[in-house]
Amino acid sequence: MSVHQTEQVSQDLTIEQRITMLEVERECREILARYGFYADHMLHDEWVNLFTTDAVMDFTFYDDSNYFDDDMKPSSADPTTIEFPLKRSVFTGSDELQVCIRAPRHERLMGRAQHRMDAQPAIFRLLDDDSAIIVSDSVVLARQRANFSPTLQYQHYCLNRWTFRKVDGVWKIAENIRRTMGSDDAAELISGL
Repeated sequence: MSVHQTEQVSQDLTIEQRITMLEVERECREILARYGFYADHMLHDEWVNLFTTDAVMDFTFYDDSNYFDDDMKPSSADPTTIEFPLKRSVFTGSDELQVCIRAPRHERLMGRAQHRMDAQPAIFRLLDDDSAIIVSDSVVLARQRANFSPTLQYQHYCLNRWTFRKVDGVWKIAENIRRTMGSDDAAELISGL
């Protein structure tokens, strides 16, 4: 849908439809805020409950295992001389999402990380009464463990396409496709919107 077509659709909406759209967007954004809060505070079950039972999480990340150990202690190597290969993981359903949130790769950041899943600007589309999409940037930041230093040690920037579905009157995440900024397939996440 082009910008002109989107503007035309918006102009054709009634006040009630516009209010509904704003309410759904607010609810979906709150889910993303909870996503970050629950991930940061190791509230694993609450995090998984943000998703539909058949949800898919498909993301790419730079593998930093050649630089950080499991405790996030960096090697003495110059990070500009190490390759960080791009990897992909896909998790489907509640059981696999539990594995995702409890993975050592995630656990090593807990207590010193902040997940920001709904950075501005974002694209929102209400597809129908029971499905919506948000495309937004996200960032994960982690400070050094020693003395709770404010020194930033780790960061990961991505573009996300979040698909939400209403289940029994409650909005849930049905799919998250996350691509590392600058990767070849990041631009695909906004196609068709």
